[in-house]
Amino acid sequence: MKNSDIFMITAKPEEVEIDRNELAHRLGVARTYNDEIIDRCRKRLMNFIGYKCAYIRVPVDLSMKNVCDFGFMRAESKNLYKNLGGCREAFVFAVTAGIAVDRELARLQIISQAEHFVTDAIASAAVDSFCGEAAAEMKKGLRCAPRFSPGYGDLSLTLQAPLLQRLNAFELLGITLGSTYLMTPMKSITAIMGIRE
Repeated sequence: MKNSDIFMITAKPEEVEIDRNELAHRLGVARTYNDEIIDRCRKRLMNFIGYKCAYIRVPVDLSMKNVCDFGFMRAESKNLYKNLGGCREAFVFAVTAGIAVDRELARLQIISQAEHFVTDAIASAAVDSFCGEAAAEMKKGLRCAPRFSPGYGDLSLTLQAPLLQRLNAFELLGITLGSTYLMTPMKSITAIMGIRE
């Protein structure tokens, strides 16, 4: 598998600012809510996060209605087709917080349901925040469509397989795919972001 056209973005845990709105939504609390358990779980989680992103820039052919052809994969999706309207290229990428987060969540599930719930929410918000930061770095100087992930709208999760294979995600990010097309590490995201100009 060639990696010459695959680009990487990494970040240290302290370099990613976790979106407070996203975290509040995942915890089911007000944005201003704070608690000792949240601070404790967040601080401990920082010891386990290893942010990584792999991405490629590819042409996209939208000549067939509701079909998005990226060369290495075709996606039949009315929602993605609409999202990519006017795009001739796209970024295809995957991000992860790393397998150590999964191990810590498994440990917490045994010893503290409360800390497991809070840490899981923080980890989800953290990888989403890193995904946003990685996307912002990719699109510097470009006008892009909002990122769109397999499993959202009518875009099939089955696209995870060719997408991750093209990104060499196992070797570069440590991401594997289960029979139900869910990723390990769990705190991983795949996405497509159209380039408008």
